[in-house]
Amino acid sequence: MTVGCSDDHAISGNSGGGGAAGSGSGGAAAGAAADAGTTSDATLPIDPDLRAPKFVKAWGKQGTLPGQFIEPSSVELDAEGNVYVAGHEDRLQKFTFDGKLLNIFGKSGVGDLEFNHPHGLAMDRAAGLLYAGDQNNGRVQVLTTDGKFVRMWTDPQFKHIHDVGIDPLSGDIFVGDFELHVMQKFTSTGVPLLEFGGAGSADGQFAGAWGISTDSAGRVYVGDAGNKRVQVFNSDGSYLAQWQGFVKPTGVFVDAKDRVYVCDSLADQIAIYSTQGQRLGTWDLASIVGSPCEPEDIVITADSMHIYVGDVLSHRVIYLARDAT
Repeated sequence: MTVGCSDDHAISGNSGGGGAAGSGSGGAAAGAAADAGTTSDATLPIDPDLRAPKFVKAWGKQGTLPGQFIEPSSVELDAEGNVYVAGHEDRLQKFTFDGKLLNIFGKSGVGDLEFNHPHGLAMDRAAGLLYAGDQNNGRVQVLTTDGKFVRMWTDPQFKHIHDVGIDPLSGDIFVGDFELHVMQKFTSTGVPLLEFGGAGSADGQFAGAWGISTDSAGRVYVGDAGNKRVQVFNSDGSYLAQWQGFVKPTGVFVDAKDRVYVCDSLADQIAIYSTQGQRLGTWDLASIVGSPCEPEDIVITADSMHIYVGDVLSHRVIYLARDAT
């Protein structure tokens, strides 16, 4: 674990690569891709979108001044391409696509638009609403993109919220709890719909539910950090599959083409999968960025051109971009 990190980051393991869906152990992805920092399955053609992106810049450093972060663990985007970041500073910060600070939302406290360790962001881009897990206040807060408070809800099962996700078909909200090892589904106004999971290593159980993302069919992808796997569920919580071979899978993001990106934070990698569990490639962030990283969350624009990673090791946001050709 990183010195000075909260105990959320204490999960550790042996380094190694990812495996195919349902595999029991990791392995280095075969075949070097044309670009440095990428590996892929040698049996597959190289999709240009999967090649290692270019490092553009990083912004932020450790601190509580405007534009600084303490472990930026959650990143999100709005419909205009602005970047939202949550860390341990008890606030949300909004930036332009290239890192210019636009606004700061919230402060420490228990009132509306006050936070105690916000962790987990999900944007309803069509409605312009940002859902934020307010971890140590045990609630989800909903804000507009200009930082106005809309509503909030609590639940007895909110002990240690780690991420929030949106069902694209219904607009319902998934909330994962790291301490209770459960996933819950709510309406967008906070009415509880279902709960699934529980502590353990069997199919559908968790040892620290972390990142959440959904694909266009409503399937739910969850980083099961302590079990070193990603689990896949239907939107009704029924178990579908698991992908093993990670060191510490944290943030998960499904892009507009239904490719699944997994932050393997202690391996300093981003692994890319199809929704069927085929490993399509791996980005070695240290090679791309030129310095060690601990990627905890990732978000990508709808055109797949701009990529943002929350790096809790160096307390910064990493901005990567793909070539237009």
